[in-house]
Amino acid sequence: MALLEATFRSHSLNMDTSFYIIIPESCPEEDIPTLYLLHGMHASHTSWVRKTRIEQYANDRNIAVVMPDGENSYYTDMRYGKNFYTYVADELVDYTRRIFRLSKKREKTFICGLSMGGYGALHTALKKPEQYAAAASLSGVVDIAGRVQTCKWTKEAAAIWGDNFKNELAGSDADLFWLVENFPDSAPRPRIYVACGRQDSLYDDNVKFRDFMLTTGREKGFEFKYEEGDGVHNWEFWDRWVVPALDFMLENP
Repeated sequence: MALLEATFRSHSLNMDTSFYIIIPESCPEEDIPTLYLLHGMHASHTSWVRKTRIEQYANDRNIAVVMPDGENSYYTDMRYGKNFYTYVADELVDYTRRIFRLSKKREKTFICGLSMGGYGALHTALKKPEQYAAAASLSGVVDIAGRVQTCKWTKEAAAIWGDNFKNELAGSDADLFWLVENFPDSAPRPRIYVACGRQDSLYDDNVKFRDFMLTTGREKGFEFKYEEGDGVHNWEFWDRWVVPALDFMLENP
């Protein structure tokens, strides 16, 4: 098992940035299945390694795991800030595939995240479905248009989506519901997994998204799986539920 921290100059971010990558020793020498794993708000690229057993889970499944730093960007190209969507969806994937010989195949490329990163994973997969076979959200901010109405992180929200964020997100391509409803008929559908704790403050939003995906999402042709269990918004829950998320993503459709 190799755990590496890499720092490189990102043209998308116009700065040096770092990421962690896990590469199990039993992986093939090239065409390695890969998960891009996103952290939540107020965290960093080190969080998954420090607070979960993701190394063990990756080793057991012979999958590489790339963990970028997304700051507090919601993995978007920010209105007043850095281009984190372009970085994660384009530059990071291209760079890691080239340097570490990761698979270039859609069927071997996956994305997952928790909380802010859960939103980022689903948003990225829905906007770039030709790149990801599956995406997973753990305790994700899946109803972003509703969540920002009462959020306390207004400075961050304005930097991400602009000063009028409360009125502009619904029905835009930042809105997961809108992206699913308007998903192109000709585009491949990423398989989607969502899990949330019943005691999580985001539980009601996740149930709303579940009901939407089981109706509109299925009508649009998406394979969708939802699971829940006892738990709050913490690492104990995410460490436990990243395992079924991984297994879902790695299933052959």
